[in-house]
Amino acid sequence: MREDEYLVTIVRHHWWVLFRSVVGVFLIFLAPFILVPIAGFYFTEAGLATAEVGAISGLLGSLWALICWQILFAKWTDYYYDVWIITNWRIIDIDQQGLFKRNTASILDLGHIQDVSTELTGVIGNVLNFGYIEVQTAGSKNEFFFDDVGNPTKIERMIRETQAALLKAHPHEKK
Repeated sequence: MREDEYLVTIVRHHWWVLFRSVVGVFLIFLAPFILVPIAGFYFTEAGLATAEVGAISGLLGSLWALICWQILFAKWTDYYYDVWIITNWRIIDIDQQGLFKRNTASILDLGHIQDVSTELTGVIGNVLNFGYIEVQTAGSKNEFFFDDVGNPTKIERMIRETQAALLKAHPHEKK
């Protein structure tokens, strides 16, 4: 960071993104509780002892729960560490990809931003007030999107106000 650079805000995905993932993993987690009793009935009818079926289903259920827990942890990690950091000079994009890969890019200098737009899509997006932000620049990367942001109009206004303050204090930063 520069000497006179300070944090304006940290932007994360809306909580609905994590909630949607947790519900999906929970539904996947429930699948064995429905399928194992049905399969167990057929295996005991085929001649396997009830204790053997119970031991096998317990082992497979434990492995399934461990896999679901790992998927849930990966979803949470991606949600928590996938952020935009807005400072008074730039926008820093930290993109978490899985558990062990993170891309960090200081891609947008606020002085180079030409336009910021937002859009709320879908019924849930409009009811819960989340959508995406599109930032257009004159740089090598013309457009940048940040999906599923909570209150995107507030973030857009914050970017515009921070950009205006930067250009007022340092008019030579605009290209």
